[in-house]
Amino acid sequence: VDRLTEITEEYLRFARLPRPKLEREDLGELLTSLVAFMRQELEGRGVVVESRLEPSLPLVAADEHQLRQALLNLLRNAVEAMREGGRLTLSAARVSDDDGGRFVELTIADTGEGIAADHLPKIFDPFFSTKEGGTGLGLALTQQIIVEHGGRIEVRSERGRGTTFVVRLVAAAPS
Repeated sequence: VDRLTEITEEYLRFARLPRPKLEREDLGELLTSLVAFMRQELEGRGVVVESRLEPSLPLVAADEHQLRQALLNLLRNAVEAMREGGRLTLSAARVSDDDGGRFVELTIADTGEGIAADHLPKIFDPFFSTKEGGTGLGLALTQQIIVEHGGRIEVRSERGRGTTFVVRLVAAAPS
């Protein structure tokens, strides 16, 4: 019953994700607070965190609660992939596209088991999971949140070498 309740609640969050209330948020600060929140779990699993956050990052246009949920899911997935411990590398930098758009690009890389090549095209599909007991909604919800913020998320992975998620979010207009 508890498991069904958890699946139902996660599905409802996915199906009824409210439109984000965009405010100016500091992505570096948000990421630092999430790592501090997870510190005990990280240490308990033997995961070393390396942060490369560019100083003076532009603020991003984000709903802090939703973005926190998406990033926490990516961090937890990375930690779970490193069963024997490992390195979690976080980086954030300002980037521009060819059209002059301003973004903040966040990279979350782990040294975990990696994702099989045939699974990569499906990882953002609702209900697709390779985890025992997984609902298959975490990455679908994460992608939905990022896209609703006008951003994008990409993944690169190699079995036995780890996984890297790259999240690109729109920089907030300067005030």
